[in-house]
Amino acid sequence: MLKKKNICWILLLILLSPQWVCAQTREVRGRKAWIMAAVMPDDVSNPLKIISGGKLEEVKIYMRSMGQPVKVDETGIVRAVKEVIGEDGEVLYENLSMSIVPEGVREALIVLVPRKEGAGGLRFNSKVIDLAEFKGGGILYVNLVNTKIGIKIGDHKALVKPGGMEFINPLDQDETGVMRVAFYYEVPKEKQWKLMNSSKMAFYASRREICIFFYNKNIENVDFRGIPFMTSKARRR
Repeated sequence: MLKKKNICWILLLILLSPQWVCAQTREVRGRKAWIMAAVMPDDVSNPLKIISGGKLEEVKIYMRSMGQPVKVDETGIVRAVKEVIGEDGEVLYENLSMSIVPEGVREALIVLVPRKEGAGGLRFNSKVIDLAEFKGGGILYVNLVNTKIGIKIGDHKALVKPGGMEFINPLDQDETGVMRVAFYYEVPKEKQWKLMNSSKMAFYASRREICIFFYNKNIENVDFRGIPFMTSKARRR
């Protein structure tokens, strides 16, 4: 068995390791952006190299949550890049995505959506979302496909056009609630709507979420993904 003194030394070494210190102490002041991907292509490395604010850094990209934010300078430009070797052997950076955080947006979420392989140009399209757009207890629905999305939460209904966003807070003045949530997508050629998903979901005033609809090539159909956030009210508890 390890002695208590040895255990203390092991814990101290873990706490002082570079990975732990970086994860625990890193703080981004001023304007910032979090980056996530609807789907991460096999031909793109993860962590992803990001150039923002004149700084190159590697950022681990998640599909269902946000990792560390990157600093956004006055230009608002955030680029995902990959290294390429030039003719003279120098290291160059080829753009995989190009996003612009609008002036006045303090905290943004950048959603990367892969383009088809061989399409040319950038590897990702991107959607910049102002995190001040919605409040706790609600869900911001973002449509990244080229067809309409229908949403029904209890008695609340919404239609999200291609490229559009809709905010729904079904709680009204309540703190919690359980409601049935159904998603539909339009099939214009068949002139009908198809059910994508239907299930019961718990809502809390202390939680907010962004739900993204995107085309998933793995299932060759419209798919969705939720990204939860805790509100400032919940963090103070």
